[in-house]
Amino acid sequence: MAETDEKASPPVTLVDPIDMSKLDPSFRDDVKSMPNGEELTACFACSTCTAACPIANQWDFKPHQLIRMILLGMREEVLSSREIWECLTCFECQERCPQNVRVTDIFFDCKNLAAEEGYEVPENVLVLGKELVDKGQLYVVTADWEREDLDLEPEVPGLSVEEVEKILKKTRTGRLVGGE
Repeated sequence: MAETDEKASPPVTLVDPIDMSKLDPSFRDDVKSMPNGEELTACFACSTCTAACPIANQWDFKPHQLIRMILLGMREEVLSSREIWECLTCFECQERCPQNVRVTDIFFDCKNLAAEEGYEVPENVLVLGKELVDKGQLYVVTADWEREDLDLEPEVPGLSVEEVEKILKKTRTGRLVGGE
């Protein structure tokens, strides 16, 4: 075999290397300590959740990758990702997980962490939150004909959203949307 003066080029990688100095080992424990995180470490990245997800093909990070990122301690990448907010909450991933990892519920927990830690909350989520805090409900059927079409009484007996509004203004949602 003839020797050449050419040096071998580095191997081609399909993913960017992980900067180990940016990993937060406590992130896994933070998520695991939440009510839905008990089975988090049981994930072995089989990708069943991704195969079940109806929108995974539109995401940069697939559901099984997000779970792996949590396990690795990639706090910033997970909590700043758009994927946790775009989850349809159809529970297809969670229903099919052979290890009973509560994928959808873990994404809810990540949204809560993201909001608490000051990561950007999408505008459409804030709009819905403001609607809920301001009106005590998301959809108000106001027209008599709408109620009639739905076979509902003209007035909702005993409906009072004032107490709901007061409670919601004191929640995380209330704080995010400027409730008192």
